[in-house]
Amino acid sequence: MVNNINTLIGKIKDNAVARCRERIELAADKARGVLNGNRPEDSAVLPPKKEPPGMTSCLKRQHGL
Repeated sequence: MVNNINTLIGKIKDNAVARCRERIELAADKARGVLNGNRPEDSAVLPPKKEPPGMTSCLKRQHGL
């Protein structure tokens, strides 16, 4: 019984880490594109900028932090 639970927990952890890695890679690709001068794909979702935002507000808007 304990082995089954430990195996299940291990699989859940592995799946969660894999999803996080995928999201990080997608975000890094998007950031590289923005740094290279390309517009982000979902620029219609972002509100127009009135003034340069701080890092915290930028993270909140883009990542929901």
